[in-house]
Amino acid sequence: MKLLLARLAFSKDGRKLLWVILVPVFLLILVVVMLFSEQTSQPPGSYTVGSQLSSAVLQYEGAVQAALSGYGLEEHIALVLAIMMQESGGTASMDIMQSSESIGLAPNTITDPMYSIEVGVAHFNKVLEKMQKSEVDLDTAIQSYNYGLGYIDFIAKNGGIHSEELAQTFSQQEAEKLGWASYGDPAYVEHVKRYVGTMRDGQVIDVANASADFQVVYETMQQFDGYPYQFGGMNPKTSFDCSGLMVWAFREIGANLPRTAQEQYDISKKITADELQPGDFIFFTGTYNAGRPVTHIGMYVGNGKMFDANGGGIGFSNLNDRYWQEHLYGYGRIVDFVGGEEG
Repeated sequence: MKLLLARLAFSKDGRKLLWVILVPVFLLILVVVMLFSEQTSQPPGSYTVGSQLSSAVLQYEGAVQAALSGYGLEEHIALVLAIMMQESGGTASMDIMQSSESIGLAPNTITDPMYSIEVGVAHFNKVLEKMQKSEVDLDTAIQSYNYGLGYIDFIAKNGGIHSEELAQTFSQQEAEKLGWASYGDPAYVEHVKRYVGTMRDGQVIDVANASADFQVVYETMQQFDGYPYQFGGMNPKTSFDCSGLMVWAFREIGANLPRTAQEQYDISKKITADELQPGDFIFFTGTYNAGRPVTHIGMYVGNGKMFDANGGGIGFSNLNDRYWQEHLYGYGRIVDFVGGEEG
C-alpha cells in the first residue's frame, strides 16, 4: 500500500487520483470528530425543574410545556420556568414572562398570562435559533432573553462564550448609546440559573436539596491554593474572587450557585455558629464598598479555618483573626454534606 501511494504521488495523474482517494477519507474523519464533539458537550436539556420555583410559577408548567412543544423545545421547560421566576415570580405582573418588549410594546403592556407565555416562548425560540446560527453558548442565549438578540452578535465577535464581564461591557455600551443610566441585568444568567436543578449521574441536584461528598468540593478548591485573587474571576484561566471560587467548586457536585456573595447568602439556609460544619459558608460584611451587606464568603473546613479567595490570594484563613471577627456577618448552608469531617 505504501509503495502504491508513493508511485501515485510522483505522477501527475497519480496525484489527481490520490486526491480522489484521500479527500473522502478526510471528510469522513471530520464528520466523525464533529459527531463526537456534539455527543460529549453538555446537552441543552440537562437542567431540571428547581425546587425553589414558586407555586405561582409552577401553576403555568403545563402551559409552558405546551408552548415549547410547538417549537420542539420541550427539553427547555426547566429553563423557561426559571426565566419566568426571575422575570416575575409568577405574581409581580400579569406579563409573567415580561415579553411585551420583545414584540415592540411598552413593558407590562401584555395583561394575559397565557399570551405572555406564548410571546415569551416565541422570543426564547428566536434566541435559540440565533444562538445555533451564531455558534455561541447557551448562557449567551439566556442572557439574550434579557438583553435582546444584539448580545448574541456581540458575544459571537468576542469569543463565543458568555461571561459576566462581557455582559457588563455590553450593558455599559448600550446604556451609553441610548443615554440611559443602566441597561438590563449583567448577572441575568446567574439569577436565572439559581432556579434550576441539574443532573449528575442520573440524580437531580440543586442548591436547595443537594447532598454530596464534602471532599469533592474541598479537593477542587485546594488545587487553587496559592493562586492570586482576581476581582470578577470565576475560572482557573483568570483565577477567582471569593464568590467565583464557590461557583466553580460547587459545580463539581452539580450545585449551581448564584454569582455574588450576597446572592449566595440569600439562598442559603441560615445556621448558627454551633451548627457550623465543614462545607458550610461563612459570610462577611464591610470588606469593601459593594453597596450591599454581604461582601465576602469563605467555606468552613474545620478547626476554626475557612478556605477562601481574598486580597492576599486563595488559601486557608484563620477565623479567629481579628479582621474576620470584626467583619463576620453570618453562616449559611447550601449542601447537606456527607463525609465532612473536621481535621
